[in-house]
Amino acid sequence: MAETKHEILTGWVVDEFTEVTIDDLTRFCSVRREKIVELVSEGIIEPVNRAERDWRFPSRSLSRAGRAVRLESDLEINLHAVAVILDLLDQIDRLRRQGPGREA
Repeated sequence: MAETKHEILTGWVVDEFTEVTIDDLTRFCSVRREKIVELVSEGIIEPVNRAERDWRFPSRSLSRAGRAVRLESDLEINLHAVAVILDLLDQIDRLRRQGPGREA
């Protein structure tokens, strides 16, 4: 009889109402806490509350922080440039959703 291999997958299920912690972000992005603090300082991600020890972030921060870390690493650019690029990409996405012929 053939041996069956079983794989266990783990992951997160998040929706638009989920909030994540700074520890969640560090695990998701595989970075140190200091990198998340830098992302906040540059305005790339924004915590829901201001007390750093209790920071919570909207779930959309997971993808934005991940993109920021990859851009910084892949393009070897500083976080200020990453912030500008992410803002431009967000603006392009908004314009695409609006469709042709509509004003911003």
